[in-house]
Amino acid sequence: MRGPDSLGRGWWRRNVWGLVALLPMLALMLAAAGYSDLEFWQRGKPAVVLPAADGVADFAGVRVRVAELVEATDLKRGGDRPFVVPDNMTAWRVVLDVEGPTDPEQVPFCEITIEDTAGNLYADNPKELSSARTPLGNCKPDNSPVPAASGRHQTVAHFVTPRGVDVAAVRVFFGTVDQTRYVRFDR
Repeated sequence: MRGPDSLGRGWWRRNVWGLVALLPMLALMLAAAGYSDLEFWQRGKPAVVLPAADGVADFAGVRVRVAELVEATDLKRGGDRPFVVPDNMTAWRVVLDVEGPTDPEQVPFCEITIEDTAGNLYADNPKELSSARTPLGNCKPDNSPVPAASGRHQTVAHFVTPRGVDVAAVRVFFGTVDQTRYVRFDR
């Protein structure tokens, strides 16, 4: 830090206009950074993509179909001991047929949820199933019970809902590919 200049001005007086201009520049910088996400946030909710009449959705470079949506009554713990679902809860299993690129690294990650008739969403692998042996449903062939031959495989996801809830749909969201849309398979 230097002392006064030849006119006797200190550091604050020499830099006052730079400091005054700094505040509007910071405001412009923050506005520009948030502008890129403005359209996404204005839309509020991602748009729905419905499958074709045959039940197959061609989306995010993969073809997806719900092969099974049933109550999961055969869950196991370690050592093949049966897993008991907590009282007043129902466990569900969703099996998706996925057909995508033959290279497993090219298959996009997906998030699978189920929706009840009231519009509530339930996520895969809830805490209530933490001690059950359940695979992570993520559309990747790594967790598939069926070998990934020629890009075809299955992904299995497990959910828990309160007992008596009717499942209305399965949602598949490919957030790494498209954050503005998801596939909805009505039951």
